[in-house]
Amino acid sequence: MTRVTFAELNGGWWFECRGHAGYAPKGQDIVCAGVSALCMALLARLEALRDEGILRQVRTHVSDGEVCAEAFTDGDTLNALLVRHTFETVLAGFQTLEETYPDCVRVE
Repeated sequence: MTRVTFAELNGGWWFECRGHAGYAPKGQDIVCAGVSALCMALLARLEALRDEGILRQVRTHVSDGEVCAEAFTDGDTLNALLVRHTFETVLAGFQTLEETYPDCVRVE
């Protein structure tokens, strides 16, 4: 089971994805591929937002079965809204996976 957590922090967002989907054997797991794609897309977008000066701080961690990210804006309302929408878009992807594969993905 993959467990995904999103939380809004004071001035930023926190994301954690842990576990393996277990839908199929390693290398054939389409749910794991979807989870991985969403995680990597989020991390790539956060790095781009940092490079553009929209985020003042980004911390990420990636290991086998675990992806974590913290992102903090500069306090600008428009920048905060952009970051919120970025996280909400990825959250919508995870919620779709959860609805389709409830035994494999849980959004908490």
